[in-house]
Amino acid sequence: MIFKFRHNRPLTIPVPRAESPIVPVPIESKFSDLAIPGIYVASSIPRDERQTAALLFCRLQAWLARTFSPMQKGLARVDADPEVALRTAYTSGHRKCWPAPLRPGAYDGEVDLGHLAVASPYACYLQKDTGGSFRWDLTSLDQFESQAGLRRPSALVEFTFDGSSKFPVATRIDCELGSSSPGDADWSEAQRIAMCALSTHLSLVRHFNWIHLVCGDPLALETRNFLPVNHPIRRLLQPHVYATQSSDQMVTIVQMNKGGDFENTYGLTHAGICNLFEATRTDFDLRLINPVLDADIRGLAAAPFETPAFDNRRAIMKVIRDHVARYLALYYDSDEALAKDESFSPWLEVLRRRIPHGVGEIAGAKVTIKGAVDLLATFIYLTTVEHEIVDSGVWNYQLWSDVQPSRVYANGQRMPLDVYQRMVSANFNFQIPRTPLMSDFTSLALDAKGAGAFQSFLRDLGGLQRVMDVEPAACWRIEPRNLKANINA
Repeated sequence: MIFKFRHNRPLTIPVPRAESPIVPVPIESKFSDLAIPGIYVASSIPRDERQTAALLFCRLQAWLARTFSPMQKGLARVDADPEVALRTAYTSGHRKCWPAPLRPGAYDGEVDLGHLAVASPYACYLQKDTGGSFRWDLTSLDQFESQAGLRRPSALVEFTFDGSSKFPVATRIDCELGSSSPGDADWSEAQRIAMCALSTHLSLVRHFNWIHLVCGDPLALETRNFLPVNHPIRRLLQPHVYATQSSDQMVTIVQMNKGGDFENTYGLTHAGICNLFEATRTDFDLRLINPVLDADIRGLAAAPFETPAFDNRRAIMKVIRDHVARYLALYYDSDEALAKDESFSPWLEVLRRRIPHGVGEIAGAKVTIKGAVDLLATFIYLTTVEHEIVDSGVWNYQLWSDVQPSRVYANGQRMPLDVYQRMVSANFNFQIPRTPLMSDFTSLALDAKGAGAFQSFLRDLGGLQRVMDVEPAACWRIEPRNLKANINA
């Protein structure tokens, strides 16, 4: 794993070139042990994306994991001290490649669920219910098969806010233990189950199922299929869709297949994971990715408490939307001009069909420049900011075994060393170098005016970064300098 990290280099994003259409096929036709109806992947990897050496490495890695499993029965448990547990799994060799995780302040003492609800990678889960209170609802995970001896990673957390603090406060957790409140004997265990549920849903559903398979894959595939190489929107999206197909193939081989990381680090069985992917596929709504629309849907736009993660995400989204609006204005002077584009409407229509929800609602019933700006900005946000949040962004959160176990054992034992080591290694692999969003993409432009738009985007990202540089450091904050251009893993 350390060898792979050290020798992986960011890909150079090439100017798009014409190729034969890529056919979407059911995932089980590419990966025979994955029966997930409704999930489609590329029938073949585009020539300019093929990474033969990396793919062979992933296949070898998966074969070794199945043939000589790193999972061993009867291993000792991780140390009770989370710092010692981390040092054991994340060695000095790892730390030469990437700094060790920082422990969030919300994890000090009793975990502060209210702080995490508004300032962490998990801020996307807080929602206002019909009664006006706020909650995390992760009870949908209850229906999927868990491995023997584990608590089900399912919980409902209720929050209240009385104005005495900046953030809401968790006042009740419903899980398989029953209903628990602060001060109850099982409150700490209920918190661990809730944190496990967050980690499970974020990594399996929101990250890999939604970002990679349900939305990212068809976006990249159909952009290739429907937008010609010299189409202005193809050039706009090129930094953000390139290498998606090859990335998804490699990560599927290593993580999703039998014997992979998902089955051996989280609490669901392989069949349970496949059923989870199938059931949550149609839950995807692109509006939940756009931070402004998402806040309205979840009832957070006028929340009575501070929402630092939302404010941070919204600031980055503004820079992205300004970039898209400025770029489209160079090539389309009216709604009518965009509607007459012979490639844009078919591209939009196929994405309406391929992506379960949100494309039509964001783009609108008629083709307009505003709708196109909102849609394209949301796609770029998904492949850059949202993916950062759920991929590299959990580095400081998921590896503290006392607070956020990937599995909670019914007998109260700590995680075995092999399970924890595999979780650490998988997260370490997410830190591989990738093409920064703050790169010079002028070589992808059709002309001088397009190059100018890419340069303006880079300047705007730099301006936002300078604003953030004077703010106190925060584990949860997403900054332009840390963003990658796409979801290439």
